[in-house]
Amino acid sequence: MAEAGADDLTSRIPAAGLPRLTPYELVFGDSAFEHRAFPAILDEAEMLGEDTTSRERFAFLTRGSDAVRELVPDEAPPHMLEEYRAILYHSFNFWRFGRRLYALDTPVARYLVEAAPTLGGWDLRLPVPTAYVQLPPNLFWASISTDVPPEPVDGFFVTVSRAYDPLGAPASMLEVLMVLGMRRVRAGFSVIPFETEYGPGIPAGWAEAPGREGAADFANILPGGEMKGLYSILTTTEALKLLARTFWYVDRHPDDVQPHAAPERRAEDRPGSV
Repeated sequence: MAEAGADDLTSRIPAAGLPRLTPYELVFGDSAFEHRAFPAILDEAEMLGEDTTSRERFAFLTRGSDAVRELVPDEAPPHMLEEYRAILYHSFNFWRFGRRLYALDTPVARYLVEAAPTLGGWDLRLPVPTAYVQLPPNLFWASISTDVPPEPVDGFFVTVSRAYDPLGAPASMLEVLMVLGMRRVRAGFSVIPFETEYGPGIPAGWAEAPGREGAADFANILPGGEMKGLYSILTTTEALKLLARTFWYVDRHPDDVQPHAAPERRAEDRPGSV
């Protein structure tokens, strides 16, 4: 069995303090699930020659299906099954490729929104197939639907993969899982999964395309939020715009990306603890 997930790869943009608890740690960091289920999934994928970054191929793995059933609470409604599948898919690949985390500090996040840097001929590049981008706390807000109150956006799982159209032509896919509502008084979080094809010139187009109709990109939606300089993410275009600018910044400003060892967590640091 190939070894994976042995080292946490944590970066601060720029360096200041330590990252917060991640959704990966919340789900898998305090149990034996990671050490039992993930190596078994990897063994099966390697035996069958399957690419785990492909959502479609990952879904065919028997060990992955077993792990999803183990994760889903008995009382969970049927429509949440796909959300748990998305969490497992991103989390497994996050583990497999070293748990690469990028934590944005507020000045950099504001620069990416307010300065709206153009990406020119830059094309999307990630140092590993899966990473988690952690946003500054309570700076960006979003909602899983129009009838649900907005929640703070913690960040995004991002996985790059290869897919094939019905004629067998390869395509580069970006799988994204936006995570909302991570807070100490809550033992879970909300997610919004989506995917898009990408290729030469497409990420630069995300950065320049209008993010929403009738308002500025990332315009605040919370009462009084303008006074605090808050932002919102209402469309996938805005999410992709922020992600493209983030990875462009990582690629073009490597001196600002400072590595940190994975922080030690105490039980009281975890959401749901008192």
